[in-house]
Amino acid sequence: MDQDTGKARLLGDSTVRVAAPSLRAEARPWCLVVVAGPAIGTRYELGDAAIIGRDPGADIQLAEPSVSRRHCHVFRKRGSYWVTDLGATNPTRVNGLQIKASPLLEGDVLTIGDLVLKLLGPNSPENAVVAALHRQATRDGLTGLANRRCFRAEMERVMAAAGEAGPSLVLLDIDHFKHINDRFGHPAGDRVLSTVGGVLAQCVAPPALAGRVGGEEFAVLLPDAGSKAALELAETLRQALEALCLDEDGEPLPVTASFGVAERAQAEESVDALYLRADTALYEAKRGGRNRVVLGAA
Repeated sequence: MDQDTGKARLLGDSTVRVAAPSLRAEARPWCLVVVAGPAIGTRYELGDAAIIGRDPGADIQLAEPSVSRRHCHVFRKRGSYWVTDLGATNPTRVNGLQIKASPLLEGDVLTIGDLVLKLLGPNSPENAVVAALHRQATRDGLTGLANRRCFRAEMERVMAAAGEAGPSLVLLDIDHFKHINDRFGHPAGDRVLSTVGGVLAQCVAPPALAGRVGGEEFAVLLPDAGSKAALELAETLRQALEALCLDEDGEPLPVTASFGVAERAQAEESVDALYLRADTALYEAKRGGRNRVVLGAA
């Protein structure tokens, strides 16, 4: 396969196919978009059901004082969406009318506290525009992974809602990336970044989130996993990158990465503290010879 459509890479007995993330087609799901109030323009994709509220454990968290901790429940019923109020202090409204339970049709507006959200269907032109704007705001343009701002926001949300297990964080940095740019040129460096992003997109499954958080630095957040699962994923990624067979004008272009792993040490640990421990482990991996995985101290 050529560089624009991705390349097949051998990993053990299997073949890892790395597609160009920017060309990956995505279906637009039903969504709620904030059209008035704080965080205007924010888009929330809908599945079969979602609890909406201020509680960090809500499926859709709206961190506004006017929103109750468990404000309302949006769910599918016989192919359509419905919404029920969950005893909110500021009652839920649909198209301005206070409701206990109501169907929610495409184009309807849902008032939750001081926020007004609009329901958009998969074929809505507004959905297409909002989805494109949302992707630009939350995704890295080269790799298609979560960008630094989006990744940080998800870390904060997960850390606030986490129970006893996890979360864990994996940081990885491409080894000798400056040499790659200097030796092969920046276009080749961009291809390496895109390929690494493709490997992460293939190997990291929800609810874990992969992101590009720096020039050649990537991260994976595992919301419900401890250090053992995080170490196993890091080693899988390390081997997948080491097995890549890239070349530039017939000259081999090896790709490896160093990894730092950290699990939340205690419930009160901050996002910055967890990130720092994973980052310290990453630099230990660099100092230890690169192309290795190091678990950060608790």
